[in-house]
Amino acid sequence: YCQLLNPEWEELASKVKGFVKIAYWDTEKSGSAPNILGEIRGTPTIKLIKPKRKAKTNKQKDVVDYNMERKADDMSSFALDLMPSFVERVNGPEDFEKFKNKAKKFGLPMMLFFSEDRRILNEMKFLSTEFRRRVLIAQIPFTKKENKNLFFEYGVRGRALLVVPPSSADGDEQDEFRGDNQSPDVVVFDGKWSLHRLQSFFSEHALKTEVKPKPAEAKTEDKEDKQTEPAEKEKVKTEL
Repeated sequence: YCQLLNPEWEELASKVKGFVKIAYWDTEKSGSAPNILGEIRGTPTIKLIKPKRKAKTNKQKDVVDYNMERKADDMSSFALDLMPSFVERVNGPEDFEKFKNKAKKFGLPMMLFFSEDRRILNEMKFLSTEFRRRVLIAQIPFTKKENKNLFFEYGVRGRALLVVPPSSADGDEQDEFRGDNQSPDVVVFDGKWSLHRLQSFFSEHALKTEVKPKPAEAKTEDKEDKQTEPAEKEKVKTEL
């Protein structure tokens, strides 16, 4: 049966290339599977490994069993849907102010993704994990009427990606935006919307090393997260 799965497995690798790494473990040739995979009761067994949401580093993982159809389309939807996302959705000026304060607190560059709808792109999910704690990413959807002034203030029409360096985030950089006038400190991504180009843009403007909260801050943030109601999950997060 594992041999019959090979064509679907190869198609899956093609569908999620760049976002999810696809690998296999041959239990006959390679022996027992790594401990992280847990017990393997039969083959083929399919599992997804992803960074823990509340972990201090991406090295801590969650393992999720896959129990759906062994078809490339189903497996790719499963993998992409479960990609971790540290993108923070802004739903108006109040959310944006909290986002700016968080960036200022940790000294992080702000990546502002102005979108035409609320859907979070797979590219942004991937980059938010890859550059976690080196940049802070906000998605500002135009479909939320409270965000329309932000589009105007930053001179944005349609989809756009801007980076505001920490030095600008400390001040009132928005005052320098009116219409199409852009602050000299803010950099606009003007390349092709591909993962490779976006990754290069992030690499250029992200911090070189991760910023980590102090232990006392981390405990406070965890406590706040537990008290947050489900309806507030889409609001700007306080943790890194």
